[in-house]
Amino acid sequence: MLNWLKAQLSTDPAQTDTRPNGRRAERIDAEIAMIAQRFSQPPYQGIYYDDMNRDWLIIPTYPLPARFRERRCDLLIVFPETYPETPPIGFYLNREFELHDGQFDGHLTGRAYHGAPDLTDQGWYWYCVTMDMQTPGAWKPRADHRQPDNLWTYLNMVREALTNDF
Repeated sequence: MLNWLKAQLSTDPAQTDTRPNGRRAERIDAEIAMIAQRFSQPPYQGIYYDDMNRDWLIIPTYPLPARFRERRCDLLIVFPETYPETPPIGFYLNREFELHDGQFDGHLTGRAYHGAPDLTDQGWYWYCVTMDMQTPGAWKPRADHRQPDNLWTYLNMVREALTNDF
C-alpha cells in the first residue's frame, strides 16, 4: 500500500541501504505504538506507516479545527533520517482546505520548503512549520520515547498550527 509515497521519498535503490537505522526504527515503532490506540478508535480509521523504512506516517480522517469548512483530512508526517534528534519539517494534508471565511491558510503552501520533500505531484499539500532548534523550549527528545519530545509533542504542534492564525 502507498508504494507511490515510498517511491517519492526514496532515492535510487541501487545507492540506498534499505535497512533502517536500528535506533531510529525502534524509536519510531515505539512512538507509533504509543499513538496507535488513540487513532484506532472512532471517529479515526487507524494509522498507516512505512513499516519497512520508517519514513512516513498517515493518519486518515484527522480532525481539522473549527476554522476550516471541512472537518476531516488525511495527515502525513515524514520522518527525517535524523529522527528523533531532528523533528519532521512541516507536515502534509491531502489537499488544500478552505477556511470558513473563504480564504486559505497561508502556511498550507503545497510546495515544500526548508528541505522537506515536495509531494505536490502526489496530491499532498505541505504545511509550513519549522522549529528553531536553538531557542529555549525547542525540540529536545529524551532517551525514553514516552517523555517529550516525541510524536505526541509533534502532533500537539500540528494541532496548534492548524488551530491558530499566525
